Amino acid sequence: MHLSILLVIALSPMLYAQKNDDLIKFDSTFVRARIIKFNLLSPIAETFSGAYENVFSPETSLQISVFINAYGFGVTPEYRFYLSATPAPSGVYIAPFLRYFEVDGYDATFGGGLVIGKQNLYKNKITIDAFFGPSYNTFVIDEVFKFGLRAGITVGFNVKSRH
Repeated sequence: MHLSILLVIALSPMLYAQKNDDLIKFDSTFVRARIIKFNLLSPIAETFSGAYENVFSPETSLQISVFINAYGFGVTPEYRFYLSATPAPSGVYIAPFLRYFEVDGYDATFGGGLVIGKQNLYKNKITIDAFFGPSYNTFVIDEVFKFGLRAGITVGFNVKSRH
């Protein structure tokens, strides 16, 4: 009987955390943000680019970017590791990414890379994010390999935040 009481006491925080993970506070400054972003540099490349970032923990988030231009459309998922003392989504981060780009409906590129960036969160609502880094892509049909640079400056709006 004593063992079962000890098990209930020991396991009850885990059971409570699984049912109420939104109530867990990692840090008083941590924000479980969901951010919708727009890349301000996209018009230079005659592209529309937007992104959605979901913050999982004070150190990590997942961002999915989509872009459309005259040649086709693409998607870029990236997993962010925040390195700063401040919790995500603020601070310096590194992010490995993959990229798929369908070109003119008949060919596509697939690749990936690594960006480094810095994002600031203002009043838990507005973000400014600057990033850059190398990329490596290959055309699927032509098998042409290409190095490139991925860079951007985004402005974002936190559509859902909770501590």
